[in-house]
Amino acid sequence: MQKLTRITLSTGEMALYLDGGYLTSTESGDQADGLDDIITGLLSIPGMTLQDIDAPCPVHEDWCWNDVADGVFAARRPDAGECTVAAFTDRLSRYPADALCCGTFWLREDFLALDASLTDEQIGLAMEVAQDSHDANTGYNWEYLRFAIESIKS
Repeated sequence: MQKLTRITLSTGEMALYLDGGYLTSTESGDQADGLDDIITGLLSIPGMTLQDIDAPCPVHEDWCWNDVADGVFAARRPDAGECTVAAFTDRLSRYPADALCCGTFWLREDFLALDASLTDEQIGLAMEVAQDSHDANTGYNWEYLRFAIESIKS
């Protein structure tokens, strides 16, 4: 799946990014017709999604689109190994809403059900252990979460 991102500045200028990489942009006062044609064409590719983002125009005169993109994408990109709802949401947002998928996720409360003395920091570490040593043949289960908790407590 690929994500097309259209960034529109408060001045009306626009840029297109494909999976975070710059494609093209308009200058102030340009018509957006060319960008619309590109978007229409790319959206005809199976699995392509479009995300529209409004952003303020940078205040310094010598700005470039990468300055804007760094701020836009950094604000929406959790760390690859981050165990948060934001990280799951970001990963899932790359797919169309009707894409088939299955999986499971475990929350803070699940870890506390196994050990009520855990701090948020310990839960985060246990989640990292669980994610980093995950075996798809075993999957995530209560025993596996106990292992992750025990490994960070020892």
